[in-house]
Amino acid sequence: MPDPRFFIQSAPLTYLEAASSISAGLSQESGGLITHVAALDEHDLQSAIVYCEDEASLASLTDRRFGVCATTAALAEKCKGEGVLLTVKSPKLAFATLAGLLHQSIEDEALPVTVETLVHPESYIHQSVSVGAGVDIGAGVHIGPHCHIGCGVVIGAGAKIAAGSTITHAIIGKNVHILAGVRIGQAGFGFVEDQGRIVRVPQLGRVVIKDDVEIGANTTIDRGALTDTVIGKGTKIDNLVQIGHNTRIGEYCILAAQTGISGSCVIGDGVLMGGQVGLADHLHIGDGVQLAAKAGLMRDVPAGERWGGAPARPIKEWLRETVRLSRLGKEKSGKNT
Repeated sequence: MPDPRFFIQSAPLTYLEAASSISAGLSQESGGLITHVAALDEHDLQSAIVYCEDEASLASLTDRRFGVCATTAALAEKCKGEGVLLTVKSPKLAFATLAGLLHQSIEDEALPVTVETLVHPESYIHQSVSVGAGVDIGAGVHIGPHCHIGCGVVIGAGAKIAAGSTITHAIIGKNVHILAGVRIGQAGFGFVEDQGRIVRVPQLGRVVIKDDVEIGANTTIDRGALTDTVIGKGTKIDNLVQIGHNTRIGEYCILAAQTGISGSCVIGDGVLMGGQVGLADHLHIGDGVQLAAKAGLMRDVPAGERWGGAPARPIKEWLRETVRLSRLGKEKSGKNT
């Protein structure tokens, strides 16, 4: 369920209202209400709407009770869960539409709130900083000039935030060091096609940054779509890094400059990434993996391995191929002369 510190929940929708708003078929009549959107892995789905686009996601509802699931007619016939099905052509589009009806971002929509802002007396906040309603700032925090701290943000004790940074939809741990120009908690890059138009999917998650993390200048960390984007304890992130929505980075990782991580990646503990590493979405990177500079990953990497190249592969394999290509180039050059 979206965090009420960052998102306002609208009035519930009846199942019939939900079906009508997205022109969906309704598997059964019911007087139930939908109060919120949810991810499939949440524990309680009984008053929520979820969506399933394939058999793998549908399988997660097996023997479970849920409120409403938006899915295709073909998949609806295979559902083994207990709940109401809304049959549509595009489940993700239907879900995005209903999410926009049920939830609004307090920060993005500039919605009025009256929650008290708490600032510890031992913290320093430059006079040019803008602080939203409901912010909670711990002891010893230092916030430099021209920063913006959005509604509901929590900043742990001892954190340092340099000039020009923007933080929204985020929970920041203790002793976190954020360098100049960082952007945390902006809407993730989530869209769905609708009859030739590209429609934004509401981004209703948060960014959670654990203790002792450092984030380099001009780095951006998008908030999750439904689940959180998480940066593990002690991780160090260089300048100009992009971290996509729903990504989960483990503890004590090091990410060098200009690394780009697409959405929904899961990265283990102690991972090292050289400069300009790029990850496709939904990848799993095991504990202790090392990725050479400019590696371009399009598949999962098992724990403890070293990979390089684009497309990336085990580093010994990549180095052998590089040597062979170099020799071939020299041989061809010699023949031409």
